[in-house]
Amino acid sequence: MASSSVSASFIPIESSDVAAIKETRDIPVDVTPTLNDKRANDDKGKGKDATKQTDASASALASAPASVPASAPAAEVESVFGKCVPKMIFQGGLGTRPKTEFTFQSSDPTCSEGQSENSNPNIITSHIRDVVITKCGANEDGIALVITAVKTVEALNDRTQASADAWNKALGLA
Repeated sequence: MASSSVSASFIPIESSDVAAIKETRDIPVDVTPTLNDKRANDDKGKGKDATKQTDASASALASAPASVPASAPAAEVESVFGKCVPKMIFQGGLGTRPKTEFTFQSSDPTCSEGQSENSNPNIITSHIRDVVITKCGANEDGIALVITAVKTVEALNDRTQASADAWNKALGLA
């Protein structure tokens, strides 16, 4: 009797269902990873700072580091840090967190790679420093600015927007 109930549970698959499965089997699927959070440069390099809706290169020029003249083109400002713009954001709802939970993260995709958002700015600044030194191709001035910015945020000992502002100001990206 047990075997009859098992065999009774097998329902023949209609040929149309199998055909549907075969038809969808070869359809390409986009498996490109996407970010679940809104980052300052989430418009994929169009130069906009999404948190302020301003042109990121213009704000970088307005407060360029001392080693770069304020009148320098955006390419020169960015070349201090190599291919990265290590700006830090403080925003609610990053990653899978609720919009009321604010955390820190880099707005640069290269700098944020391998490090999720965090409520401790020192974790983010240390990660950004390591990436700027190892992956971004920053020059000596850029590395010195990042090391100084890490110390500035550590001394601040604050888990609010003030830490992100201090970081960005120390790098000339405020």
